[in-house]
Amino acid sequence: MSIRKEPEDRTWVLPFIAGLLVIIAIFTPTAFFSSGGVIWVWWMWDFSVMGVFGYEPVFLFISDLDFIILSIITTITLILSAINLFILSHTTRTRDINTNKFFLQSILGPFLTMGIIIYYCIAMSMAFVDGVSLEHTTLPPGLPFWLAFSPSFGVILPFISAIFSFIGAGVVGNRKETIKYKMDTTTGYIPYSRRIGSPNFCTKCGFKIVHTGVKFCTNCGIKFQDHV
Repeated sequence: MSIRKEPEDRTWVLPFIAGLLVIIAIFTPTAFFSSGGVIWVWWMWDFSVMGVFGYEPVFLFISDLDFIILSIITTITLILSAINLFILSHTTRTRDINTNKFFLQSILGPFLTMGIIIYYCIAMSMAFVDGVSLEHTTLPPGLPFWLAFSPSFGVILPFISAIFSFIGAGVVGNRKETIKYKMDTTTGYIPYSRRIGSPNFCTKCGFKIVHTGVKFCTNCGIKFQDHV
């Protein structure tokens, strides 16, 4: 018995790429300063590296409470956002999620990601203006952070991640829920409707049936008494 197969649905790739970009952003510098042989690089999790040409670089965790709270909130939020995107990718690949839920999660995820990065940029600027205490040096207040520092991929990649999430939501939103084929007179297999969620299972072999209206199991060939 021949089995008709549908082209593989690769919608799951979009949230997977979005989640991967968020993870990369966490480990990528968010800002850097370079002038006169001085280099200062920041990460969102309160880690920075300061180097002067001809000297060993200094690795710093900023001890100011404003920076600590900011780094904790931003990092945890992005980790949760990445986990959500990976879960969304997995459930979409296995078709255990319906289109409405996919659309909602695809929209909420990027808004959360962009929102926390905007918060990070604003809070970072405010904390820097209030002054920064380094190991044995205190930088005076009033220094504009984003005028001295240039944004790096740590704050750019989350926005690119959001774009992939929005594209995924658009793909699902525009997807036709029914895919029609001509009837296979040999098997009686009529895959006239495809859904991403709520699959049925063959009572004989347990094969997942992701179509509605089929007469036979596409795995073992048993005829269904009632259409699934």
